[in-house]
Amino acid sequence: MEEKFYPVDLPSKLLPYQNLGVKEVSMRMLKGKDEKYIAELNVQNFEKKFMYLLKDSIKGIDPMELTIGDRMYILVWLSMNCYSKLYPIEFDCEQCLRKIETDVDLTVLDKVELPKEYKEPYAMKLPSGQVLNLKLLRVKDQIQYLDYIAQKQRDDILVKLALTVVDDQKNLLQRVEMLENLSTQDLGMIRAFHEKFYHGVKLETKYSCQHCGGAGLTPVPFRLDIIFPEGKTVAKSLNYNF
Repeated sequence: MEEKFYPVDLPSKLLPYQNLGVKEVSMRMLKGKDEKYIAELNVQNFEKKFMYLLKDSIKGIDPMELTIGDRMYILVWLSMNCYSKLYPIEFDCEQCLRKIETDVDLTVLDKVELPKEYKEPYAMKLPSGQVLNLKLLRVKDQIQYLDYIAQKQRDDILVKLALTVVDDQKNLLQRVEMLENLSTQDLGMIRAFHEKFYHGVKLETKYSCQHCGGAGLTPVPFRLDIIFPEGKTVAKSLNYNF
């Protein structure tokens, strides 16, 4: 039987993929066969394992080409459509400092979209007057960066930024060297580009404290059980009582 795929309205609006000719991205629902990938996920292998899962469940784009923001949106989409819309978290009330346990409704998290005028490469004029062509970080870039960290045993923000510089005349090492010679203000503007065009899911939620009656906002932490929740969370989401 042919599997049904469902169009996914990505927060990027497909704008970063125009040169790839991407017209629509669709997903199928996860099945038991997919849990062989999901059950193996951990902090160290998440990027690659989740990419293998997407390769078998997505149509319209190579998952390696997805922006990090779109990939996060797809992860949440899969979780709430295939497992549970509930995501249990605990945190301290910012007013009374007592611990709160609550279930976040993934369906009401804010979706942050790219502005319709966004296009790549994005010509960023730096304070020095130099113009750099930039792109948003892709899954393939993130994997390359994590491989670099594993090899060098150290983080390097310049390498990560260099992966988002579009310059066919320079290899990665040359792009890193170029960034090393920029002023800190120039580098700050490159970081501002990535902050400006953040997109995906806004991982924060409103709460009301059952202890003091206070209310506020709290970050929604990213944990691997957002994609592979416990059975009791799935049962609760389905209103199933044993």
